[in-house]
Amino acid sequence: MGTKKKIFVSLVFLILNFEIAADEVHKSEYFSYWSKELKKFNYSLPDELKDRFFISNFDNAEIKTERISIIINKVSFPNETINYGIFIRSNAISNLASNVYRAFYFQNEKLSLVTSTALYIDGLKRYDFGGIIVRVGLTYEYDDHGHLTISCLDKTTKKTFYEIVAKQYCDQSIELNDENSVVRVRSYQSNCNYGCLRYFPYLEPGDYFTVKNQVNLRKEPTSKSEVLKSLVKDTKIKIIEDTFKHEYFQGQDAANWVKVRIEDGGEGFIYGGFLRAPFEPDFVLIREKAAKWKKYTVKNKKGLKFQVFII
Repeated sequence: MGTKKKIFVSLVFLILNFEIAADEVHKSEYFSYWSKELKKFNYSLPDELKDRFFISNFDNAEIKTERISIIINKVSFPNETINYGIFIRSNAISNLASNVYRAFYFQNEKLSLVTSTALYIDGLKRYDFGGIIVRVGLTYEYDDHGHLTISCLDKTTKKTFYEIVAKQYCDQSIELNDENSVVRVRSYQSNCNYGCLRYFPYLEPGDYFTVKNQVNLRKEPTSKSEVLKSLVKDTKIKIIEDTFKHEYFQGQDAANWVKVRIEDGGEGFIYGGFLRAPFEPDFVLIREKAAKWKKYTVKNKKGLKFQVFII
């Protein structure tokens, strides 16, 4: 190879490596990226947590108060690129299992997964698998291009540790494109034993939308209280404060009662499981789109590529 050609190749190599390096985000910047992603779900990360994360040399950090805990941990899963997790839980619910968190998983600075966690209980009573934490419930998955997949995760008994901690899908997953149009639906033969639900440790003050029709605005933070008004889906409300008063509803997202103000100025209480943050995916609408997409695809499968997968 001639000298000029060698120099040219070397310059190309240096330019390419410079571009790759320019795209990399240093660990010291991760926290600011994570904060922006969690803000979309109306969660904020305290500066004290950032300081502790830096002191740990970007390894782990925790903030714990009487009402909440927020933890940053390095994590790893078989065949996944996730390497950090931010876990949020309520300390105000006395009977809440110690390993139940709302979890935000990242590949470096990029958000990969939003889900909940639970303690794995082995159906075969193998005590060696005690204490394992698994991912469960309604899940938002993001690929390298930021495309969203809505899925449901379960915690069924598996043979090995790697099978247990891997994502265990149930019900269906719905893949979306840049325009939030459904491009593929995968149906799974297993039902969701845990339930395809969300867990809210608490809801920070700010703007939210109702996720369904007939959401009751009540006088007091309890389902036995007087109904002041019934709200339709996508009604905009503002949370004033989270009461940290929890009530369990069968088949409904786990949350607290929150004090809210509606657009006409009225105030009252709404169960937090009936709300979503403005930038949180509208999973109800997405499921409706998926149902229509499946119906259309099956109806026209002779003329189209059949894309409803049964797994």
